[in-house]
Amino acid sequence: MIGSMIGSNRIRRAAATLAAVGMLWMGSTHFLRAQTAYYPEEASCSTASVAGAWAYTETGMVIPATGAVSFNAVARYTLDAEGNMSGTATSSSGGAVSSVTLKGSGTVKSDCTGTLTVGVYTTAGTLLRTVTFAFVYVDNAREGRAIVTSLVLANGTAVPAGLTINSKKLFPGR
Repeated sequence: MIGSMIGSNRIRRAAATLAAVGMLWMGSTHFLRAQTAYYPEEASCSTASVAGAWAYTETGMVIPATGAVSFNAVARYTLDAEGNMSGTATSSSGGAVSSVTLKGSGTVKSDCTGTLTVGVYTTAGTLLRTVTFAFVYVDNAREGRAIVTSLVLANGTAVPAGLTINSKKLFPGR
């Protein structure tokens, strides 16, 4: 009698285990199917798809001949469907705060990577520097990440920089 109870308990445990494994497997295939449907492989980016009003923060260091200096900025800019960009920024370089105007152009590839080249001007219109960014757009082109690949002063001096950008589309539904 004890032997038959032990045997039936084993059968019940085995059946319960198989049922649990089956439910987990079915749930995981549903999850994978949902992920595939949400992130279709044919989705792509373009200059037109990232067009709109954006805001970004920029943080890091610039390294002029005098030594490394912290640099931080916040900006608001507009990118049109042809890749033209304009905006304004407020930055702090080593604690010196300034406001500037931004004008530039960008390109976006179908894999959601791109470049943005920006002229940074005084509010009076004098070129201060030209900055080139390597961008990747994420979250259906509602956000972007970038790194500065080139920073050149108006006099032609290249300045090493370790600067990153986090950007967000201001009105993603429009």
